[in-house]
Amino acid sequence: MAKRRLNPLSLLSYFLLFFVVLIVVLHFVFGFQYVVILTDSMEPHINPNDLVITKPVDPSGLHPGDVILYRVTLGNSTYEITHRIVGIKTDPSGYYFVTKGDNRNYTDPWRVYPEQVLGKVVLVIPKVGVIWYYTPLIVLGLFLFVIASLVYDIALLLLEEEPVRPKSMKADLIALRRKKIKVYHHRR
Repeated sequence: MAKRRLNPLSLLSYFLLFFVVLIVVLHFVFGFQYVVILTDSMEPHINPNDLVITKPVDPSGLHPGDVILYRVTLGNSTYEITHRIVGIKTDPSGYYFVTKGDNRNYTDPWRVYPEQVLGKVVLVIPKVGVIWYYTPLIVLGLFLFVIASLVYDIALLLLEEEPVRPKSMKADLIALRRKKIKVYHHRR
């Protein structure tokens, strides 16, 4: 049996499928979150358009120096912010984190309570956020391309005429043999 060799397009397809399955499993099974950084508050370690991957953690295990993703509500808007913990303080309602962007000279003016913490940053992928940010648009474009290809193929099948089948060589040989037999018998 001959070995089947994979072409580069198949390898790329398998890699993309594996990557998508990995992202889905990490998100839905283990609770990982993927966030695109929009501001320069964490430069030089985390830049705008970097993709940050966070995993859920127990807030009691967080220490100063950890970079966390947390949710804060200001007015009528809710924001998800990625900043570094610079201190842990207590008040009558419990403990809270004091956070600060690496590129800022001041701490954040709000208190981050443990229930606001969404996760701890485990991986930063530089510049991938641009692609991640436009992923829904890219997926829509690929979906429309696949649909258009299917419609084209179906239209081609429906509009294409049946090809004229050439005569088979066997029928020609049988006819030729009959002719020869008739000629041979006729001459006697």
